[in-house]
Amino acid sequence: MSETRRFSVHPEIIYSLIVAQAGSLGKAVLECVMNSIDAHATRVDITVDANTIRIQDDGKGFRTRAEIEQWFEVFGFPHAEGDRDYGKFGIGRGQLWSFCSTVWRTETFEMDVDIKRRGIDYRLKEGLPRVKGVDIEGKFYDRQLTSALAAFERELTDLALYAQIPVTLNGKRINKVAAQEKWDHETADAWIKTSDIGQLAVYNLGVLVRRYPGYQFGCGGTVVTKPGVRLAVNMARNDVLVAECEVWKRIRKVLQAKSDDRIKSKRTRMTEVELQNVARRFVAGEMDYGDIKAVKLVTDIVGRGHTIDSLATGPRQQAPLTTADAGSQMGERAHTNRLAFVVSPLTLERFGVETVREFQGALVNALAQSKGTTWLSNCMSRLRVIEDLGDAVPTLREGYDVLKDEELSKPELAALTALRLMADDVSRAMKGQEILDRKSPYRNIWLGASDVAEAWTDGRSKVIVERRQIQLMNQGIGGFVGLANLLVHEFLHDTSDVGSHIHDQEFYSRYHDATCSHSGVLNQAVFRGLRKWVLELHSRKLRVPKEVVTHLDQVEKLIREAESSRG
Repeated sequence: MSETRRFSVHPEIIYSLIVAQAGSLGKAVLECVMNSIDAHATRVDITVDANTIRIQDDGKGFRTRAEIEQWFEVFGFPHAEGDRDYGKFGIGRGQLWSFCSTVWRTETFEMDVDIKRRGIDYRLKEGLPRVKGVDIEGKFYDRQLTSALAAFERELTDLALYAQIPVTLNGKRINKVAAQEKWDHETADAWIKTSDIGQLAVYNLGVLVRRYPGYQFGCGGTVVTKPGVRLAVNMARNDVLVAECEVWKRIRKVLQAKSDDRIKSKRTRMTEVELQNVARRFVAGEMDYGDIKAVKLVTDIVGRGHTIDSLATGPRQQAPLTTADAGSQMGERAHTNRLAFVVSPLTLERFGVETVREFQGALVNALAQSKGTTWLSNCMSRLRVIEDLGDAVPTLREGYDVLKDEELSKPELAALTALRLMADDVSRAMKGQEILDRKSPYRNIWLGASDVAEAWTDGRSKVIVERRQIQLMNQGIGGFVGLANLLVHEFLHDTSDVGSHIHDQEFYSRYHDATCSHSGVLNQAVFRGLRKWVLELHSRKLRVPKEVVTHLDQVEKLIREAESSRG
């Protein structure tokens, strides 16, 4: 004997489905807003406080008991294509039930839902005074904090920013009319505003789907599909099904065209968003090398850009290819001295890889598939890759030795004396301009020996200048300006900068103020340091470079002329 049986769903599964799909309160209320739009409402009004929430619309509601049994009581239902803008699976209304007990009024019916106390049983009443649309009154299971309510308002405003009907929250409208906003591009499918930075916010029929990383489509900004133009989204409505959504494929072409035009025009420097987009499209085989060969997709540890061609065939091709943490002084010194080509971690992230070996492999494969670049692919494959920086540059030692004065030669002592005078002037001037705290402690100046740093500080009592840096003094004024800038840099560090360190925007702003905005910070220090060094060399019967004497004579002549004109 055999028979045909049908699978069924246990009631506990329905309860778990309701609880499991709950995300944030903002997303739960957004589901109600979308249901209102699907019900042809002309507005949605939401009021909320710490204990209650109310959502009202003037849509069709549930007009008969049969509709309640079919569309409210049953989770998951079929529907004809096009009869709803948003609802596809018939489960979204349950999200609100995880946050509060709710009483739904529609036509002459009332549905009382409290899953915390009654599970998936609800109470249905009939014969009540007629209510147009749907009126939902909820009582929160947990009292909402003021901060939580503020976060809810921000989130719902973001999610429903371009909703197709007016949405008010506590009497204030929170959405905009997309057709009345200013856009960079308009197609039959969507309104589009692009940006060189940030993420790309995608709104399906005015409701936020998600924010994509800018590099994924070549730009940041906002995309809002027009009324009647739906994106294919997943069940959670938090991602576009990019592989199968024909609408999105058309929109993506517009976004990508903007990025491609920028590459071809080369009028302005490309943003990181655009660089990431180009890099990842190239290694994915979506772009030919001829289109991007002039783009500096490779950034080294000191922040300079390089083309792929120059990386594979340039003068550094004999040096090992490696990477180092951002701010690594050893990495910067190895790269500056051409002991290795040190790739910035930003480059690895840009290409979507984690190691230098993966970076090389991605480029080799992409070049092999591109037109006419087999030779370049072979060059790239021959690069010597060493993952560990220490193994790549074994001649560099990561030491920071402070030298005692008795360990220095006569020329070094003369230079150190001048350097200490310069440091006093620089420190005093920076405090006078309030670039440095007036109460910051005095720092002694020493010479040191290091293979990885030009100078370093403990951030409190001392600044150490690498002994080879004093060779800059032989360049005259230009060399002393360089040393003064080096001192400014170290004085701005209020903690130790030994090893890796990264400068934030505030650091660069203060450095700019000291070296550019307040040129007087350095002028006196440079002149007095130069003069002091020459005198020290004379006193020690050491040779003074002729060019330096010429510089000093010119400066002193300018000073005398300036004093004479004032007198």
